[in-house]
Amino acid sequence: MLSVGLTGFAVPLSAQTAFSPLATPEAVACAPRLATDESAPAGLVLGAPDVPLRELFGRGDAVLLNVGWADEVSVGTRFFTRRDEVPSDPEARIPGIGLLRTSGWLRVVEVDEHSALSVVERTCTEVRRGDQLAPLRQWPAAVSIAPVGTFDYDDPATVLFGPEGRSMLGPGQFLVIDEGADRQIVPGQRLTIFRASPRTPQDPVTRLGEAVAVLVDSTSATVQVIQAREPIRHGDLVAIHR
Repeated sequence: MLSVGLTGFAVPLSAQTAFSPLATPEAVACAPRLATDESAPAGLVLGAPDVPLRELFGRGDAVLLNVGWADEVSVGTRFFTRRDEVPSDPEARIPGIGLLRTSGWLRVVEVDEHSALSVVERTCTEVRRGDQLAPLRQWPAAVSIAPVGTFDYDDPATVLFGPEGRSMLGPGQFLVIDEGADRQIVPGQRLTIFRASPRTPQDPVTRLGEAVAVLVDSTSATVQVIQAREPIRHGDLVAIHR
């Protein structure tokens, strides 16, 4: 543990430069998340109606789904398409920790009892046959950055990975941390990213940058880096402003 005496106060915005603007709700919808076993997928992408073995789909493509009106799906229903992946960076590969990638979202245009035809409205990356469906009930809310607060380094969260599971991150990018609503983190909450001394807990920490929570799940959160003084890596630590 780090020394309890290491309490920090964020530097005023007027004393800092090169802050990245917050991402749009559409960009946040594409941000990485922590894969969990909390809920089963609402269905799956089956493939193209005319080429059953087609694997990849882009904006405007027609896609068959394995859900229909028996699953309370109707014309106009929208879904995110997502898949679990292993982080691309070997440093970020931890047993039991997976990346949930949002590949895009689609809208149902025809429906029968157990299947539906949909159109891809937007892709974050390519939509694939076998991608999971998640109900698109609402967009991520626009985030307002909370005021600068006080924080300490004693009980931090940990950086898990960034987009595509990368572990070298900078301003404007998203990263996933291992604490969320269970630690009373809320969208808009300000965070300070730091690295502990490799020598002793009593040595000064290295402040790497500032971030803002944009998506919060029960035990994890996706945050956007708004300023970075040094590259941020898997295993760096996150102090929560209160």
